[in-house]
Amino acid sequence: MKVLGISAGRNNSNTEILVKQTLMGAEQAGAEVELVRLHDLHLKPCTGCNQCTIDLFENGGPGGCFIKGDDYDWIDEKIMGCDGLVLGSPIYDKCPTGHLKTLNDRMSCGHDVAFRMIARDVHEKKAKKGPGPDPRAFKERVATVIAVGGSEWDTLALPILQMFCFPMNIKVLDQILANWIGLPGTILFRPELLERAFRSGRHLVESLETSVAQAEYIGPDDWICPMCHSKLFEFRTERKNTSAKCAMCGLKGIINVMDGKIVFEFTEEAKKRSCITLEGNFHHADDLRYRSLVPDPMYHEMPERLKKFKDYLTPSKPVRSRKHEVLT
Repeated sequence: MKVLGISAGRNNSNTEILVKQTLMGAEQAGAEVELVRLHDLHLKPCTGCNQCTIDLFENGGPGGCFIKGDDYDWIDEKIMGCDGLVLGSPIYDKCPTGHLKTLNDRMSCGHDVAFRMIARDVHEKKAKKGPGPDPRAFKERVATVIAVGGSEWDTLALPILQMFCFPMNIKVLDQILANWIGLPGTILFRPELLERAFRSGRHLVESLETSVAQAEYIGPDDWICPMCHSKLFEFRTERKNTSAKCAMCGLKGIINVMDGKIVFEFTEEAKKRSCITLEGNFHHADDLRYRSLVPDPMYHEMPERLKKFKDYLTPSKPVRSRKHEVLT
C-alpha cells in the first residue's frame, strides 16, 4: 500500500510540514510513503487540445497527454501508482497555487474514470491492438487535501484541491484548512493541526485496509454540502425559495433557513448528477460526446472564417538573450 504526498508549497515550510506530518501518520499505520515537491517539476500548461478525451472516446486508447518534453509523465506514473494521496497547497488569493492547477488541468479529462470506462469498452469492442486505458485507474483510492493560508481568504482553496481528486474517483476523506499561518514554520506552533494531520494519515491507511466504500469522512462536518462537504455555493433566487448548487460537486437543491440553521434540501436524482459520483461523470461524458465534441454543421467553413483572426495583430513577446533561452 502506497501513500503519495504532493506539496505545492516551499521546501520544508508550512504546507510541506503538514503534508509530511500526514505521511508520518500513514507510515506509522503501515503504508509505504513518498513525497513530491511540485516546485521540483517542470510542467507545461494544458493547451485545451482535447486529444486525451478524443483518444479515449474514439480510439479506446490510454488518453495520455500529447504534450511532451516535461515532467508530466513522471508525476502521472507516481499518481497512478499510489493508493492514497495527500495533496497540499498554500493559499494564494483564495486559491491553491497555479502550479497545482497546471497539473490539475493536464490530468483532469484524460484521467476521468467514467471516460476511461467508456474507453475500456471501446477498446474491447473494437479489439484494438494498442494499449487501452491504464487498469490502475479503476482501483479504489482515498485522499486528504490540505490548504494553508495567512488569513480567512480561503474560499476556493479546498474546492479546487478536491477537483483534482474527483475525476479520478479518489474519495476525499479529510479536508484540513489551516488559516492564520503566515510566516514560514508557523505551523510548528499549532499542535492541534499537527495532531490532526497525523491522525488523517492513519485514517487513510485504515480505510484502505477495510472498506473504501464505507470509509468515514473525518473533515469539517458543519459545512453545507453533504456530498463533498464544501461550503462554497452558487445561489439563484426562484419564487420564495432559494435554488442553490454546490460549486464543487454540482449538487442542486433548495436552501432554506430553519430554526436559525441552514438546511440544504435535494432529491435522490440530484445526487446522481453530482460530479463526485460515477453516474454524474457519465452524464458529463455524454455531454461531451454527443454535444460539445460534435462538429458544427458549418465546420467546413472554419478555415475561411478564421482568416481574419489569424491576420489580426502579431502578439507582443519579450526579447530574450540567447543565454536566457539556453537556460530556460
